Amino acid sequence: MPKFIVLLIIVFFIILSLLAFFNKGAVDLTVWNGVTFENIPVIAVILVSTSIGIFAMLIIIAIRDAKRYVHSWQLQRDQKKELKIQELYAKGLDAFHADRTEEAAELFNRVTESDPSHIGALLRAGDILFEKGEMVKARESYMRAHEISPGNIEVLLSLERVDHDRQKWQEALKHIDSILGIDEGNLKALRMKRDIQEKNGQWEEVIETQSKILKTNLSPEEEQKEQQNLQGYRYESASHYLQSGVLDKAVKKLKSIIKADKDFIVAYLSLAGAYEKEANYKDAEETLRKGYEETSALVFLAWLEDFYITRGEPGKIIDLYQKIIQEQPMDYRLQFFLAKLYYRLEMIDYAFNTVNAIEMTAFDSPDLHTLLACIYARRSDYESASDEFKKALKIEKAFIIPFCCSHCGYKSRKWSGRCPDCSNWNSLTLDIHEVCNIRKRQSRS
Repeated sequence: MPKFIVLLIIVFFIILSLLAFFNKGAVDLTVWNGVTFENIPVIAVILVSTSIGIFAMLIIIAIRDAKRYVHSWQLQRDQKKELKIQELYAKGLDAFHADRTEEAAELFNRVTESDPSHIGALLRAGDILFEKGEMVKARESYMRAHEISPGNIEVLLSLERVDHDRQKWQEALKHIDSILGIDEGNLKALRMKRDIQEKNGQWEEVIETQSKILKTNLSPEEEQKEQQNLQGYRYESASHYLQSGVLDKAVKKLKSIIKADKDFIVAYLSLAGAYEKEANYKDAEETLRKGYEETSALVFLAWLEDFYITRGEPGKIIDLYQKIIQEQPMDYRLQFFLAKLYYRLEMIDYAFNTVNAIEMTAFDSPDLHTLLACIYARRSDYESASDEFKKALKIEKAFIIPFCCSHCGYKSRKWSGRCPDCSNWNSLTLDIHEVCNIRKRQSRS
């Protein structure tokens, strides 16, 4: 490079010498109005002009280099500042994940003091405040992050979490809708929206959201579960109309559920209840009978038992039990039900004979022993009654057969369309001969 510069200087002087040789004349040079220099050699004018040009270029180059230097200095300063912020944030994350929350909070605050737009530090600081129960301050931290990045899904989820915890349902739904506006197929957001709507009993909205969930990319197992949930939400909607006295809509929805799923036991029971409210006892009876024919669930026999006794027609349920027993003589649960019915109707001898016809080794149930003990007591055979009570397991009340959840094993004296423990629909059944415990063991194995 120096050699090239020397060469350029030599060439410049050669050219200058040639110009001086061929231009020996002089000129008058006017630099300002009234200011004129006379008889100035041409070569001198050229030399001065060239010098001024070179000087100007040097100034321009100096300014350019100065700008480059200042920019480089600022860049290095910003990089050092960014590196320091990242180190503080990394230390804060380490403390945060190690549950050293006070230390983490101090480090995140130092980060936001240096960089007020640091989303990560604002979120983590908000998380610490949330865990401490300081919801207002946590929301303020999340809102600062939201103002910086309105479309950040993690920020919107954090805001939803705070408003959900404060039971500010409309605000929570607003954040969820913002997420769905960015990503309409966001499964997590859809499920959060559905859960809030369910908490508020907005069953029509729940059904709409559930339908959107089913349109997302689900695994076969998830799709099956969500389809069951959809039926359950439709049932809840029908139950809402039933409780509100809007019987026509309730009946219509319940029929639709049964048409889609003939094994949905609670829909039959609720439909029969709707018919009873309308005093349409014929359709109520047919619905309960159809439910048993389709599902073979014993709960329908229990409902029919109450239905006929209330109507003053116990003979119909006795005839039905006897008919079914003839078709299924080895199902001792049916004989137990018939014996219990006889006892309820004060037909003690019939109850005793029916119980004795049951093969105890095949159906050794605490409820059976309790029933037999009560029959002995009514026959004044207290010694035999005492023996049977000893055989029975501890129960709260004789002959009230509890319901149990075939999914989780939860037991209840009161029937419900949805398990209060695991929230599964259509899973409560009569707990005869420990049927739920058996099913639970089978599902685990």
